Amino acid sequence: MAWRNHRCVRLVCVLLLLGSLTGCTQRIGDLTVVSTKNVGHLAQKGDRVQTEDCSSFFLFIPISGNMQPNLKTAIDRALEKTKADVLVDGVISHSVIFTYIYNEACWKVEGSGARAELGKK
Repeated sequence: MAWRNHRCVRLVCVLLLLGSLTGCTQRIGDLTVVSTKNVGHLAQKGDRVQTEDCSSFFLFIPISGNMQPNLKTAIDRALEKTKADVLVDGVISHSVIFTYIYNEACWKVEGSGARAELGKK
């Protein structure tokens, strides 16, 4: 009988542990143009790029990134990586991993870089 009780306790502990390992990803949407800068007409689009801004915590102590990840930072990194003014066909997503020991939150940005053609109407 004692063997059965230990087995049940182990099973409950494993289920509680698995239940505490939660996370989610939320897709914000598909966007035609993504930019944090003022733009005019768009030129040919360039390479596709994917960047992110994340923050990680161990026992609620920050171990990497800012206290809160920032969508603007993720977009700016993508624009700098492609040397573009805007992102065309952009996809933005937000993901969260929450446990009692380790937590992580990220903004992910993906799109093709494009330059703005200034002075054309």
